[in-house]
Order: sequence, then C-alpha cells, then structure tokens
Amino acid sequence: MSTTELPEPTSGKPTQAPTSTPSDTPTEAGEAANATGAAKAATSGPLRVRLADFEKRHMAGAGNWLYEIPWQGGKAVLKVYFGSRNPLLHVRKTISNAIFSGRSSHMPRARCQIEKECLETWSKHGFEIFGYHPDVIFEDLPEGGYLLFDFTTGTHFREYYKDTSIPIDERMATWRRFLKIWHRRHALAVQHNEPRLIHENGDVKHVLIQGEGEDQHFVSFDFEIIFRSRDLRDQVGREILAYLRSCGKFFGEEIYQVMLAETVKHYPDPSMLVAAWEHGWRNRNPLIRFARVLDRALRPGKRKRFSKYSVAAELKQKLDAASLTNPS
Repeated sequence: MSTTELPEPTSGKPTQAPTSTPSDTPTEAGEAANATGAAKAATSGPLRVRLADFEKRHMAGAGNWLYEIPWQGGKAVLKVYFGSRNPLLHVRKTISNAIFSGRSSHMPRARCQIEKECLETWSKHGFEIFGYHPDVIFEDLPEGGYLLFDFTTGTHFREYYKDTSIPIDERMATWRRFLKIWHRRHALAVQHNEPRLIHENGDVKHVLIQGEGEDQHFVSFDFEIIFRSRDLRDQVGREILAYLRSCGKFFGEEIYQVMLAETVKHYPDPSMLVAAWEHGWRNRNPLIRFARVLDRALRPGKRKRFSKYSVAAELKQKLDAASLTNPS
C-alpha cells in the first residue's frame, strides 16, 4: 500500500501533504533554531524564529508555498499563504467568491485565518486534523500569512481505494467506518449552524487514513475557505456530492458504483443524502440553476459523467429504490 507523508496529529490538530521523501539534515542554523525553540517552548509567550535559519525543502508553490523544515528533533511543514500567483488573482477570486459562489475571501491572510478557525472547530468537536503551531512566529515572513504544521505518514483515500492489492471488501469496510464519522460531522454542522464544520475543499484528495481495521481514523486537511451561507443542510448536500463525484473521477465507474451503493445503505441519515440531490436539482442559486439547464441541454454523450447533476440523480434513484425495498 502506498503512503504519503503528512504533518502529524498532535493534541488533535493538523496539515498539508508533502509529495516526496523529505531530507533529515538541518543546517547548523536550523539546529540552533531547534535548540532555541525547545528552550522557548518551556516559557510562556510565542516562539520567535526565522525561516532563513532553517534548511528548507520547497515542496509546492502556486496558491501557497509549502516548505519542509527540521523542527525540534523531527520535521514540520510550513505553509505560507502568499504563493507564486499574481496578487490581483486573489482580488479577482475574492470578488467572485463574494458575488457568485458565497465563499469566504481568497486573500492570503484571510485564508490563513479561516484555516485556523476551522482547525480549532474540528478539534473542539473531536475530528482528526493535523498538529499545528499557531504560536510560532517567523519574523521574516508576512504576519498572519503562514502556519506551521507537524509531519507524519499515512495513506490518502485516492491511493487507498485504487490499490487493488487490498480486497474490495476491506476497502468498503473502511468506507463504512468513514461514513459514520462523516455523518456525525454533518449532523453537528446542521445542529450548531456551523459552516466551519463543512469541508469546502472536501473530496478524496483531502482525507488521510491512519491505522488499520477497527483502529483506523481519518484525518482531513486543507481548510482555507468556507461558505458564508447559513443553509447548512444545503452545504452538507454539496459536500456529499463533492465526495461522491471525486470517487467517480479518481476510482472509476466500478468502484464508484460500489461506494455509491454503500453510501445509500450505510450513511446513517438518508435525509442528508436527499439534501445532496436537492443541492443539484432544487438549489435556487441562479448559477447552479443555469449550469443545470446547460447540462440537461447537452446530448448524453457530451455531458460530464460525474457532474453534480448526474451523480445527484443517480443518488436519488438509489435512495428511491432503497425506500421501496425497505419502506420502514
């Protein structure tokens, strides 16, 4: 089974995913920073360091810069929300988010703040995230525009479910365990009217599996944006569709059909699954309605196989069939 290295959960807190093997060797300045950090950690107040004092490995850079650095005897991932993109792109996306999609700001400091708020909210309710260090200050980085995460290993959903060496029954048992936790988060989001419990960027690319069998747990990451709408039931429906669509896109038709059937059978609250259909077919957002009209106007061969509309319709068909089979 393939694994991907990610920041380690510490006291129930989170991270971003590295994609290649990291280096273990810090510079002398980095070692000094680690020693200083260990000493300051024992005192009150924030820990102040400089990125320039660490040997760093650049892991990614577009919307964000990601660096692997040595940290207090181990490794950490530094996420800098000021990436390589033109600042005007952040402004354009922020305006688009506000007018059309109802998402929060795309500006770097705003995304950093939202991520911190989501991490705190998920942790408070007992959901797995990666360890992070909000009190570490990098004096040579823009204030409020970065976050330091711990580092660990695990297996992405997108790797796990494509791994044919794992029996399909075992993979579906893992999915059923995930469905219970997924539903609990959805129920709490609706109960508390809390958009920070909705994974705006949620799909099979942003869940990590740790442990095996009944000891498995599921760690989510990437929380930079939320939806501002207080219609949490619709937000739950949107997230369910996003996950199911990504199952089709990444795992193919056969695995998608099995996972869809397992979802209908084992997700604890069918009304939440109905909300997913409603998001696709009854949502009053003019953009969603317009896109739905366009989708229906296309010839079947031209439609996207795993569009939100086709997946929502398939989900509703299976829900209807299940209700006829089990009318209680």
